Amino acid sequence: MKPTIALVRGKFLNQYEMQVYEPLVNRYDITAFGSKTSFHDSFAFPVVKCWSAIDFSGGARSRSARRIQLALLNRLFVDAHYLLGLEKALNGFDIAHTAETYYRYTSQCLNAKRDGRVKAVIATVLETIPYNNEGIWGRKAMKERARNEVDHFIAITKRAKDALIIEGTNPNKISVIPYGIDTERFTVAHAKKDARRVDILYVGRLEKEKGVLDLLEAFKILSDKRVYLTIVGSGSLTLPPMDHVTFIESSYDDMPKVYQKADIFVAPSKPHFAKSTRGTSYMTWEEQYNIALLEAQASGLAIITTNSGAIPENVGNAALLIKPNDIQALVVALRLLITDSSLRVSLGNAARYRAETVHDGKIISKKIDFLYQEVLSSAKAKKK
Repeated sequence: MKPTIALVRGKFLNQYEMQVYEPLVNRYDITAFGSKTSFHDSFAFPVVKCWSAIDFSGGARSRSARRIQLALLNRLFVDAHYLLGLEKALNGFDIAHTAETYYRYTSQCLNAKRDGRVKAVIATVLETIPYNNEGIWGRKAMKERARNEVDHFIAITKRAKDALIIEGTNPNKISVIPYGIDTERFTVAHAKKDARRVDILYVGRLEKEKGVLDLLEAFKILSDKRVYLTIVGSGSLTLPPMDHVTFIESSYDDMPKVYQKADIFVAPSKPHFAKSTRGTSYMTWEEQYNIALLEAQASGLAIITTNSGAIPENVGNAALLIKPNDIQALVVALRLLITDSSLRVSLGNAARYRAETVHDGKIISKKIDFLYQEVLSSAKAKKK
């Protein structure tokens, strides 16, 4: 019989991450566990949906109202990502593979291990800010328990690994395995484009910390009739109409075509700060990876992005890196790529090469496969 794997992601179950697990269905009996309103639910393996308090959030229109709504749910349930009945549903699985240390479903996976329902627990970690997400009562204890009881961690970046170590995690329990991308789905466009036109693409949430307002300001300064901007995504920001700017939403299945229409991809992310009760600022979020950057690399696009969070680990030397919050630097970088087609081609080739040699989903799948075998072997040895 094939080893059984439970991929526990709750609300955050999505196609972007799951694409690297689909090639493993011949070696493992995989089941994904999401909430009733998870982002996606159609994969090469079955999905079990559990009721969760998070399914009742998101009804409010404004971002501030949604934050208040989520805060109330978190305080009522310790964490709104609790999955009803998960412990029993995990009965008989060899590995429960969860995500992050501070979500309730990670504690539920550990409960299932404690009760003998699963043999081992693996947690994928994106968080890059040490001691973050500890403001809600109970989360600090959940994080400490996870550090002690999770059998192995997958940090998607070295920055995430360093954050785990600073918090007290045993380095020997951490492997750095990044997200992957299907380089056969996301690939370089072969059709010839109008050389007189340059298309810029942004893909991501429409939120201030993603830098989309900075991009619009830079585009306004450019004022170049040859240049067009497409913004793909949704969020709390209401963006004004502008000449040569198109706002769209697209299914993930259609995204490869969206990238193939572009010449330049821009991800101008910047850190998000909050103020403490003492009036001092502290960082609450920075870009942890940005899968859209993987899609852009696989599509062979020239990339402009910021030296923020774990982005440099993602793009390596396959992008122009600028400082976050620097609109003038963004304008300069855009002008450079708009006017220098050979540089666009060179950067695009470097991006595609990096996607094929570093981020290809098959490479990442093999690394996960190897880790699963190690964890299963260790669990078997402990049982003896």
